[in-house]
Amino acid sequence: MGIIARQTIKGSIYSYLGAFIGFVNVGLIMPQIFSTAEIGLTNLLISLAAIFGQFGSMGFMNVTIKIFPFFRNHEKKHNGFLFLMLAAGTLGFMICAAGYYLWKPHLIAQNIEKSPLFAEYVYLLLPLLFVSVFHLLMDSYNSILFNASFGIFVKEFLLRILNLIGIGLFYFNVFDFHAFILFYTIAYGVPLALISLLLLFKHEISFKPSFSFLDKKLVKSIFSVAGFGLISGFSGIAVFQIDRYLVNHYCDLSATGVYSTAFFFGTMILLPARALIKIASSVIAESIKSDKWENIKDIYKRSTHNLLLLGVFTFLIIWGNIDNIMSFLPPEFETGRLVVLFISIAFLFQSFSAISGVIIQYSNYYRQHSLIMIVLILTIVGFNILLLPDMGIKGAALASLFSFIIYAVIQVSYVKLKFGFQPFKLKHLVILIIGGISYFISSLIPQFDCIILDILIRSAILSLLFIVPVLLLGYSEETTKLLRKLAKRIHKS
Repeated sequence: MGIIARQTIKGSIYSYLGAFIGFVNVGLIMPQIFSTAEIGLTNLLISLAAIFGQFGSMGFMNVTIKIFPFFRNHEKKHNGFLFLMLAAGTLGFMICAAGYYLWKPHLIAQNIEKSPLFAEYVYLLLPLLFVSVFHLLMDSYNSILFNASFGIFVKEFLLRILNLIGIGLFYFNVFDFHAFILFYTIAYGVPLALISLLLLFKHEISFKPSFSFLDKKLVKSIFSVAGFGLISGFSGIAVFQIDRYLVNHYCDLSATGVYSTAFFFGTMILLPARALIKIASSVIAESIKSDKWENIKDIYKRSTHNLLLLGVFTFLIIWGNIDNIMSFLPPEFETGRLVVLFISIAFLFQSFSAISGVIIQYSNYYRQHSLIMIVLILTIVGFNILLLPDMGIKGAALASLFSFIIYAVIQVSYVKLKFGFQPFKLKHLVILIIGGISYFISSLIPQFDCIILDILIRSAILSLLFIVPVLLLGYSEETTKLLRKLAKRIHKS
């Protein structure tokens, strides 16, 4: 777990720092200075670009993780792999661009009355789509070279700093909204540019093909993995983004803005999982190639355990402070309260079951993983169609909750069925019970008039109520080891 632990710690630090900046951006500033429709526009543009960017990657993110280990050779420029990846991305972007021009009149006609702002700025989808396609590819290439934490830094932290700058320029009237949305679009290209420069600096960029390296068996594997990876990748990003499109479709851009803001708080649960999955995927793929199943089993158990601990703790901090969170937001955002709850629980299930999906995806059962992802997206769309018209944004959040519970059960059960191991023990149930008791006790604390003071006291009490029993029971080996090392250093000094 050495490289995974180091990269995950770095990635998690960047993710949490980025989450704090994101909270300032999304939770504090944007609701005060932008309209709900303007907030909805920024989220809808990014969501659509992300969905179709996955399609434009042509499944090569999966190829990078699963097939790249066979190409890996720094002296031989990895046998022309980058050329193949970028060629696939170029083809994918051209197909998506053609689809954009065909779909654009329909998008404008559909939104011209209920979401005129989206119809006005729909042209920004094309540059955002380009950035999305090639960022996905270059970031996965950088990750497989065991430097995933840099990708997390530029996407989760630096990008949010740039967004904060743009918001500040709008607030001080340096930018009008038109200038802001252009700045916002350009900022999304910065992570792609920096990852590319890093790879160039490390001499990992080579556009020279190596067709002689490609035998019939390898080409067949690439097409197979790319095809099913396209389904998995498209479905994977769609399940996190398609609800915004559906909210806009059934409601309007203002409802999308409220939903997106509330949704942001739920995504905090996934921060450690995002860092760990990006790093663990490369190690698991290498272990599968080398048939090191004991290593995979160890990663699976440790990762699931740590993600449950971090997920429950994050959930407690978020939901324990929900009244404070809502007090920061304008009154029209109160309808997003239950969205925060449902999305947080949904992502808690997704977080601690995520490594199950990684194991399936990068094993010989990657085809079945694609089918599982199709089931997930159909479930989400189906529940949204059923619940959204009558329940509004609460229905969209419930749709995600129901879908991710089903998805988690399927993934964990499939790993148990095919590989004969599962990560859960009695201590995982105990962790959930400790979390429930911690929340119940904290809910008895009266609300303080000063919001900041209430957040600090409530969060501190929640932390002590949860962390102390976990440490006393020995449920966090990594944290216990870290505290022991710290104690030894203090003792020596």
